[in-house]
Amino acid sequence: MPHAIDPDEAQVIDRAVRILRTGDWNTHLFDQPTLVVYCVVVVAAVRYLAGAIAGQWTSLDLFQVGSVYGPTRIVAAALGILTVWLVYRLGEEIATRRVGLLAAAQLAVFPLHVSESHVARPDVPATALIVLTMWLGVRAAKAGTARAYGIAGVAAGCAAAAEYSGVAAIVAVAAMWLVRERRAPDRGRKAAALAAGAAAAFLVAMPFAVGDLPHFLDGVAGQLAAIARSPRDGAPWLHTRELSWLIAPWLLLAAVGAAVVTWRSRERGRWAPVLLMAAAYGYVVVTYPTGAARDALPIVPMLCLFAGAAAVELVRLSRRVPRWHTSWANRAAFLVVSLLVVAPLTLATVGSIRELRRPDTRTATAQWIKEAVPQGSRIVVETGGPTYLEDVPLRVIRTSALSDRPLGWYCEHADYLILSGPDTGSAAAYLNAGPTVFQITPTAQRAGPPIRVVKLHE
Repeated sequence: MPHAIDPDEAQVIDRAVRILRTGDWNTHLFDQPTLVVYCVVVVAAVRYLAGAIAGQWTSLDLFQVGSVYGPTRIVAAALGILTVWLVYRLGEEIATRRVGLLAAAQLAVFPLHVSESHVARPDVPATALIVLTMWLGVRAAKAGTARAYGIAGVAAGCAAAAEYSGVAAIVAVAAMWLVRERRAPDRGRKAAALAAGAAAAFLVAMPFAVGDLPHFLDGVAGQLAAIARSPRDGAPWLHTRELSWLIAPWLLLAAVGAAVVTWRSRERGRWAPVLLMAAAYGYVVVTYPTGAARDALPIVPMLCLFAGAAAVELVRLSRRVPRWHTSWANRAAFLVVSLLVVAPLTLATVGSIRELRRPDTRTATAQWIKEAVPQGSRIVVETGGPTYLEDVPLRVIRTSALSDRPLGWYCEHADYLILSGPDTGSAAAYLNAGPTVFQITPTAQRAGPPIRVVKLHE
């Protein structure tokens, strides 16, 4: 903070603060749903009022965007913790208390879940809502009432309004409805309650899906077009190869657990929502990867449940050893197996947290700008570059990508261009617009995007 901020996180915060300042709840951009943005608006409003009480500002024009990140990230971390509890309850509901405990313990220290819970992006809220939907779906199947299915539908609608991929959550509830209600005389009423709850929640959280239908359809179409693009070479391993070698045995254990609960007919029905959700979401992630490991986050709780089931099965098999057929030996075996499962994940997470302490290319660029760029200069910064340079006496023009405007516009309105992406053909014209006065690339010791600063006017 405040320069090395993920572009997706910056977009969420910026859209929320723009709503706060303009009063226009229509983001006009639907590349992502709006539920998380609206929640950040509430957090930003509370932070603004708290700052006003402390005398930090007297109007929204003086409100500093960077001050929103702290409280918003606290909320994200709280949702990450809530997801751990939900995984425990789901595991207890479909299997046993031990499966729930071990699955929750894994998720609590899983590298991807921990790292994503540090930032204000839609991935963690969507994952929490997906797990909540599955848990409510299982409870609805046990209750067997239209009201319970309606509540589960509301959770599914909220999951879709947090992240478009969250629409897969309704698969979990539909699975329980098919397993438990296909012969019930009121199955139609329960299905209608499920669908109505999901639709109502989605429209409340995304009112401009109807109010601004053209932009909404364009946003969804853009996401679908990205998914439909031909996968790159080696795409099936895109996400798994980004994981530490410490997690490879865990993935195998999760696969064994999934096979065990699928093979056993008496457990297959209870595990149906988790199995179908993992299969549906896993297929999309593996077949049509979008390039970020966090896209696989919603499937992590399911894998934790599968790994927990496999570990508990190993403990059960240990009872066949005569000397281990006692309660204390069984508890000791569960403790040992749990430590063996959780320890590699913990080590991988500790390593990933250490990476956060290293200086970022964006931080280094921001420092150079403060020292080398004359005061009053006009600089154009892409979203992926150094963020929030308001404390520098410069005129900052922010844009999602330089390609959003023609080069002539920048030559007229800016003095420096800060490019924060690979040296591709689309960026060649901007790179050749003037001399490169600063350049930095990521290394094994320095994270961040490659950055070049081009001076337009001598």
